[in-house]
Amino acid sequence: MAELTGCEIKRLAHAKKDDAKLPLAITSSYTFRDVELMETRMTIAIPTELDSISPMQLAKHQAKMIEALRHPVVFALEPFAPYIVTRLTRAKVNFIVPGKLIFIPSLLIVLRELKNSTKAMPQKMPPVAQLLVLYHLEKGTIEGATTLELAELTGLAYPTINVALHWLKSNNLITLVGSKQKHVQVSASKAELWRKSLPLMSSPIERVLFTDTKPTPSIMSGETAMGHYTMLAEPATPIIAIDKATASANAALMNKHYGDIKVEVWKYAPALLAEGEWADRLSLYLCLKDNEDERIQMECDTLIEKTD
Repeated sequence: MAELTGCEIKRLAHAKKDDAKLPLAITSSYTFRDVELMETRMTIAIPTELDSISPMQLAKHQAKMIEALRHPVVFALEPFAPYIVTRLTRAKVNFIVPGKLIFIPSLLIVLRELKNSTKAMPQKMPPVAQLLVLYHLEKGTIEGATTLELAELTGLAYPTINVALHWLKSNNLITLVGSKQKHVQVSASKAELWRKSLPLMSSPIERVLFTDTKPTPSIMSGETAMGHYTMLAEPATPIIAIDKATASANAALMNKHYGDIKVEVWKYAPALLAEGEWADRLSLYLCLKDNEDERIQMECDTLIEKTD
């Protein structure tokens, strides 16, 4: 923190008696350290399991901590995806990422980023690899499966699955065990796998079209599906998702600009992960997580909370 602010940081003894004013669910989720910065006492709250705490929850916890401790609270966080910065700043959450970012609006200290000397993020996860990870997280398990079994499960070609598995292996998300016939081994928990995979994942939407005639097969997606899972109001124009084969078969019925139905053409088959007629929660999150609408951003957090 001193590196970012240019000010001396003085360590103070944490007043544990004030912790008793906080709910146990909060005190058990953080380690507290007190410091003095710019002649102001503050508590540094270090999450013990950040994966399970959304930006909206951090904002709620911050309000309760400030009420109990009666001075500013700053969360010390590990590096995260850029879109999380937007959510934290919009929610006015005080936070630092040691050596990288700082945002403490209550002290009029604004976001500042030092030059990142770390190596570049690995390339984005290929669509089929993303499909396999999401299937493992939401539908069943790929643990112990062979390439042939996964090809039969997804209806995709053996070489396509083979390439996806080797990409996941090279990025340390799975291992392949066995000699002649390789089996998938997933050592990470589902929460850890999601945490490691999320920065590498991308929206499954390849392109957006419009139509007056609903193609089949299709599932409900976008804000329409978000309205099913959360309190978000469904849009007047329904949104559906289809795979590329369905898009090709119905090409004559669709165009880029006009129609009563919005059609998302996905990079992988949405039906493989669907919950009934609705797009799966994690793919939906990936579709909408960078949307600038604050209502959608808030409901994205709700979507992930319900997925945990």
